[in-house]
Amino acid sequence: MSSYPDYVHQTLARAQDEGQWYCGQPDAAALCFDILALFPDCQEASDLVYELFCDEWTIYDNRVAVQQNIDEWDDRPWQQRRRLALSFRFMSRWDGKYEAMMERGGPKDVRKILEDGKMELLGAYCLGDEECTDYAWSIFADAIQKTKDPRATLHWIGWQYADLGFFADAAEALGELCSRYSDEKARRLLAEVVWWRDNAHRIPWIPPAGDGSRYDRMMEKIDPSAPKTKDEVQRVRNENQKERIAPYRPSIDKELAQLFETALPPEPSKPAATIVDWSFLDTDDGQPGELPDWAKKQITQLERHRGEEGTNEIIDHMIAMHKFTRNIPPPSIPKRYDPNKPPFNPADNFGEVGDDLDEM
Repeated sequence: MSSYPDYVHQTLARAQDEGQWYCGQPDAAALCFDILALFPDCQEASDLVYELFCDEWTIYDNRVAVQQNIDEWDDRPWQQRRRLALSFRFMSRWDGKYEAMMERGGPKDVRKILEDGKMELLGAYCLGDEECTDYAWSIFADAIQKTKDPRATLHWIGWQYADLGFFADAAEALGELCSRYSDEKARRLLAEVVWWRDNAHRIPWIPPAGDGSRYDRMMEKIDPSAPKTKDEVQRVRNENQKERIAPYRPSIDKELAQLFETALPPEPSKPAATIVDWSFLDTDDGQPGELPDWAKKQITQLERHRGEEGTNEIIDHMIAMHKFTRNIPPPSIPKRYDPNKPPFNPADNFGEVGDDLDEM
C-alpha cells in the first residue's frame, strides 16, 4: 500500500469515513472504484468495497429491495443474475451519468442492430434461455464491424451487459474498448464491472446460487400445475422460435461441451460461510404467511385511495402475489446518520425501501 500516491490513501480514508453512515456505502464504494480504475491491483480498495457491502443495514435494504422483484426462495439461475443486476443498479453511482453521456439506444447508424442484440440478451436475462447470450454477441459483433463509431458502440454494449448482470461479458467489451482507445469513463466502468464479476459469488445480501430445485419444491406446494424450471425454459424457447431473428441451434457441440465439463474443477461440496444465515430457505414449508413489512406499508399507503379506479385490484394483487414472500427482519443495531449532512431521504437511494420499515 505504501507504493501508492498519497491521494490514494486519502481517498480510501474518505471512503471509510463516508461508509460508516447509513446509506453512505454506495458513495464510499464509488470512491474505491475510482481508485481501482487507476490502480486495478489495489487490493485495499477492492477489500474495502466488500467491507462496505457487509454493513448490516446495507444488506437489509438490498435484500428488501431485491425481494420486491424476486422471492429469496426462487433459485432459478436467471433469477440469480437478475438479483446481481438489480444490486449493481442499486449500488452503482454511474447509472445517471452514463444515461446522460451516451445516446440511449446507441449510435444511430447501428441502433437497429444493437436493439436486436439487446432483445436476445433479454431472452437470457428475463426468461432464462442461456443460448440467447451467444446470439446476442454475434449481433453485437456485427454492429461493431458496421458502425462509424466503434468506440461509442463498444461502450454502449459494455454498459448493456453490465446493466443486465453479465459482468464477464461487460468486462470483455469494455476491455476491448480500453485496449483501442484512451477512455477514462470506460476504464472507470470497467473497474466496477470487474469487481462485480470477481465478487458476484459473495455479495452478502444475495442467497446462494441454485439450479431451480428449491423453486420447483416451493411451487409444487404453491401451484403444482406450474411448469418446472427446465420445462419453462423449453416453453419460452418454443414460443420465441416463432418470431426470433434466427432459428435456434446448438451453440456448441455436445461432445465438446462434455469435454469442457470434465476439465472444469468440481464445485465445492459445502458452500462458503455467509453473513446471512440462508438455511431458512431449505426449511420453508411453502405455506402462505403474513405479508412482509414493506408490502404491508405499501398496502397501507394504497388504502388511502380505496375506491379509486384500479386501486382495489392493485391491493388484491399485492396480497395474492406476496403471501408466499417471507419477511426479512431488520438489524437490531440503530441506523447511524451523518450529523454533518441534511436529514436522509430514503427515496434518493432505495425508493421507499429503506424508509424505516422496522418502525411499522
